[in-house]
Amino acid sequence: MPGAKSTKIETDKRVFTIQGWIINGVPDYLILKNIEQSDWNIGRRQAKNLLQKAYKIWHNDEEATVEQKRSLRIAELKQDIRNMSVEFKNTPKGMSVLLAYKKEISKLEALYPAHKVMIQGDKENPVVITDVFDESKEKRLNELLDKALKLK
Repeated sequence: MPGAKSTKIETDKRVFTIQGWIINGVPDYLILKNIEQSDWNIGRRQAKNLLQKAYKIWHNDEEATVEQKRSLRIAELKQDIRNMSVEFKNTPKGMSVLLAYKKEISKLEALYPAHKVMIQGDKENPVVITDVFDESKEKRLNELLDKALKLK
C-alpha cells in the first residue's frame, strides 16, 4: 500500500537486505533498481534514503571492536561455506576449499596457540641476531651503535 509508513522492524529488515547486497558487491544503481522493483512499494527517493541508512549503519559497524569484527568475519566465512554448492563440496577441490575455510575460522577463534618471539636484553648489551646479518651488516651495526653511544 503506497504511502503507508513501515514499522521499524520492517525498515530494519530492508536495511539488512540492502547491506547484504552491499557486501556482495552489487553496484548502488542496481541496488536502487532492485528496491524499486521489489514488492516493498518504495519510490526512488525512499530507496536512496534506505541505501544511505544502510551505508551509515555499515560505517558504524566498521568502527566496531576487534572482537566484534572477528565474530562478523567468522559469520561471513560460515555463510560462504553454507552457500557452496553440494556438488562442489563433494569434490576433492571442494574439500580443500572447505578445509581452508575451517582453518581460517579456527585461527580467528584463536584455537591455535599464538606464535610469540621474545627478545630480551639490556641497553648496554643488546641482543643481536647473527643469523640474519652477514659480516658487513654486522660491522655497520657495530659502527652505528658506537656512534650512538658517543652521542650520549
